[in-house]
Amino acid sequence: MTRRIKELLDSGSSAASALGEEIQNRVSSEDFEWVTLLGAELARRAVHEGEESSEHVFLLDRLQTALSTAAGQQSLRALMCLPSSLQAGEPAQTRAERRLAQMVALGHRPSDIVPVVYGERLGTATSDEFKACLLQELVLKGVAVTEYPLLRSFGEALVAEEHPLAPLPLHLLPTERALLRPTHAPHDWTWALPPASVEKHSDRPELRVSAEMRRRSAAVDPADVTVPEVAEAMSTAVRHWLEESNGMVAAQEFWSASSVPPDDFAAVFERLPLTAWPTGQTRARLYPAGSDRVLQVLLTAAVRSPAYGNGMFGAYGRLAVWRSLGGLVGAAPDAPIDETAILVEQAHWFIADPSSDWFHQVAWDLAVAALRPGGQEIAVLTATDTD
Repeated sequence: MTRRIKELLDSGSSAASALGEEIQNRVSSEDFEWVTLLGAELARRAVHEGEESSEHVFLLDRLQTALSTAAGQQSLRALMCLPSSLQAGEPAQTRAERRLAQMVALGHRPSDIVPVVYGERLGTATSDEFKACLLQELVLKGVAVTEYPLLRSFGEALVAEEHPLAPLPLHLLPTERALLRPTHAPHDWTWALPPASVEKHSDRPELRVSAEMRRRSAAVDPADVTVPEVAEAMSTAVRHWLEESNGMVAAQEFWSASSVPPDDFAAVFERLPLTAWPTGQTRARLYPAGSDRVLQVLLTAAVRSPAYGNGMFGAYGRLAVWRSLGGLVGAAPDAPIDETAILVEQAHWFIADPSSDWFHQVAWDLAVAALRPGGQEIAVLTATDTD
């Protein structure tokens, strides 16, 4: 069997398509021995021969995809014996582990994942980093992970080790309620929002600024008090737009001696010196939003790929979003996420229409604003990207 696999791989790119179909057939017939041997041969060639051909990357992806969508402990064991990536180096391995964790969480039952991934010692894919990402992917899926002793103890170990994902709760917070799958949701339901106009991002009517609102808020004179460290925290969910693509981000803070009534916020917003809406351009249309909808907007931006590069996937996407939310509500940098969540629920949230020339208006645009608890502080995060 191994010799035949080697012959197929050696026959060149013409075999890649045929092998791709063969992979699906073998997985469907539960021939996991063949699948495992193919994965081992791909790994051997990557390590000993330095091969990283597009055909081999394609085949590994087909293996992982087929096994990720075939529920059952046998297919999961076979998947865990595959290499997570054929590329050497920490960045590639890290990205591959995060991606694989998302695939496993979406395609396999927790009752199979827990004993196989957390209860057995299998293959090269089951690193502690992969397990940490998978734990959070299960949380995002709405799994009650604390009801599984192995998951709960692994989560406790992450806290003891001060793992980067350790601050994330092992349950969904109130602001994350929109991530829960509705009881009668269609098969293709997803919490992710489409890359479309602001009307698709906001589920509430546009705020209209009246003369009375302008009169009541005339004395409010917000000053730009942006602190670089806070701006950086606010931008965390879209940092990959900057680092891997052509993105632009503007994160700003404003302070007013007078408290801003939420009902008059739109009148104050149109007078803010915002980077994304330069003076003289048409002001943004503004929509009220729930904290859960703002989290959806940010998490969609975090987990999806920008114009170039890769998304953060679920686990680190969730972490990035809570850092952005913490910056937007003015939470202390080291504040526990549970405390940040309280401020998030107390703030008033808004989504703006990315209508100015500052935005590329391709498929990657974001504009959210927070009126912080107390009404004297405003935070605005805008981002855009293009190919």
